[in-house]
Amino acid sequence: MNMNKIQKIGIIGSGKMGSDIFNYLTDYNYNLIWFTRNDEHKNILRDTFEKKIKRQLKHGIISENIFELRNSFKITSQLTELSDCDLIIESVIEDQTIKTELFKTIETIVKPSCILVSNSSSIVPSIYSEELKRPTRIAGIHFFYPMAIKNITELIFSGQTDELTKESLRLFLESINRFTIEQDEQNAFMLNRFLLEIQIKAYELHQSVTIDFKEIDEIAKQIIPDFGLFEVIDQVGHQTMYNSILNYSQMDVNKAKYQPLLAELYNRLNAKHNNQKLFCDLDTQPENPDKKLHDEIYNTLKDYTQETIKCYSVNFNLNIFTFNKALNEFCGIIV
Repeated sequence: MNMNKIQKIGIIGSGKMGSDIFNYLTDYNYNLIWFTRNDEHKNILRDTFEKKIKRQLKHGIISENIFELRNSFKITSQLTELSDCDLIIESVIEDQTIKTELFKTIETIVKPSCILVSNSSSIVPSIYSEELKRPTRIAGIHFFYPMAIKNITELIFSGQTDELTKESLRLFLESINRFTIEQDEQNAFMLNRFLLEIQIKAYELHQSVTIDFKEIDEIAKQIIPDFGLFEVIDQVGHQTMYNSILNYSQMDVNKAKYQPLLAELYNRLNAKHNNQKLFCDLDTQPENPDKKLHDEIYNTLKDYTQETIKCYSVNFNLNIFTFNKALNEFCGIIV
């Protein structure tokens, strides 16, 4: 078999992102196997998926051949069942130690030609490859949730990723109709890092004026419409955001700018009362908005966003049209 050909794909992780990757890939002509470490959860996932494809067949959404293909997909709690995969996509908790140990285990199971990729949003591939025997077969594929809506993918290579692996992943992403930006490790995760720049600026504004996070989010949605700057921190999770921002800071010479938001997250993670943790209470609305203050914040954030777009397109040597399309897919910005 041509080593360049990906046919069987293993997905590791059954959280929100792992589930999204599996469900997205079911629409394409790949043989899938999905790993979850919990036996009970495995049975729930299998039952849910079987009901879904039976409904699709009954209502003529899929053909009998497609039903048979999808019905052959495995959902397992045994890592060893991934041994004959051509590609493994890891999507577990954003913890460097956990991911590295997982890849070390997987490497002992899979065939030498298997490509290992992480869906991490902040950990570069070389972090894992330093611990592995086949570092040339490691890369990052950062999908964004939900994949069916956000057609943007960051493809990240380390200095050791070989050309065969690169070409295999390019062909794979093309085959599943993903708009892709290729990045080396220094430029990795540019979309999340771009958003973080705006979040840091918004946090500075919160600190300098009398306005809560929910109000800032409502203002910022006029510029970045897909989600609130602080709302998304709550949705992603404060521990994941804290870990990610620490990782992003290691890619930047100006590490000090990250410290205020990191300190805020640290304090919230260690708060005694859980109801104090969220930035935004989604059940409440801001009261008595100050229009003049709102206009000032809007103009500040808009100008800063435009400056950051220009800065990133230069610093990352990006085609501005490609970057603009990526931003639109990622967070709804229309430049």
